[in-house]
Amino acid sequence: MHDSCATQLFSIAATIVKVIYTTDLQTLLLNFPLSKSAYPTSLTRDILPKPIHSHNDYWRRIPAYTAISYGCISIEADVWEYSGELFIGHDIASLTRNRTFKSLYVEPLRKILDSQNPDTEFTHPRKGKDGGEEPDEPVGGRNGIWDVDPGQTTHLFVDFKTPGHNTLPVVVAHLEALRTPVNYLTHFNGTHVVHGQVTVHLTGDAPFDSIIANSSYRDYFYDAPLRDLSSGRYAPGNTIIASGQFGRDVGSVIWGRGMTEEQRRIVRAQIEEAHKRGIMVRYWDTPGWPISVRNGVWGVLVQEGVDLLNVDDLKVCALFLSFFPGEWLIGDRRHPI
Repeated sequence: MHDSCATQLFSIAATIVKVIYTTDLQTLLLNFPLSKSAYPTSLTRDILPKPIHSHNDYWRRIPAYTAISYGCISIEADVWEYSGELFIGHDIASLTRNRTFKSLYVEPLRKILDSQNPDTEFTHPRKGKDGGEEPDEPVGGRNGIWDVDPGQTTHLFVDFKTPGHNTLPVVVAHLEALRTPVNYLTHFNGTHVVHGQVTVHLTGDAPFDSIIANSSYRDYFYDAPLRDLSSGRYAPGNTIIASGQFGRDVGSVIWGRGMTEEQRRIVRAQIEEAHKRGIMVRYWDTPGWPISVRNGVWGVLVQEGVDLLNVDDLKVCALFLSFFPGEWLIGDRRHPI
């Protein structure tokens, strides 16, 4: 009895407070029909793209989408080729039939890009400005994933875990959904690179010679070893990003001391050499613990101009970057950080 009365009194009091303190604007916000404000490209609204590489992305609860929700412009998928199928996982024990390259990466990216490029009377007017036929390309060009920066590409690293010469043709075939009927892929047309909404980088056991065999057209690029750029084999036509193994190329970072001046010099020289050649830079195998060491290395890499941070804890890194004033230059695009 007492509990029932108390519940009724609480309900009456809550109603009175709501009536007194709810303004007309708050009422409108609470009851406004979303159908009036929704728009086709709203999936990534308010998400700022950030120079973060989602390392071992398939470990996320929802691969690809989780990274995108934090603004990561780069995603990594490890692929294992068996009988013409590409399975996703860190090792053989983690492979399952339902986790495939197509289902976790190719198809979700294609779905997002299709939603960001709606076919409407505004994007495809019936007549061109000169009165001619409807143009093939939508007005304003094609959009990438990011609503706040439609021109930003999304990097997709495909890490070959099975022999490269067998895996390569299967990867190329499975990218078809990003190639037709609309080509969203960055590609080399025989003379120069045409930037698209998704840029594919082949790494791991990917075979460089086979990747560059087609000199007239290819829509995938080699993840070159950063320390070998001086060989002259790698140029923007075959390599857009070069990666360095931090522990091997730069050295270990001692807890409590941070990176040495010599390590900073190595990083600076490697980044300058890559940028001089028109190639972006990523380091993997960066320290993950202790946290102070990890954050210190991130800070140095940001200061020295690295293009992608290799990251496991996406939420923390997104917050970390928000404390850096100014802009981050990603390739030839500037982003506030």
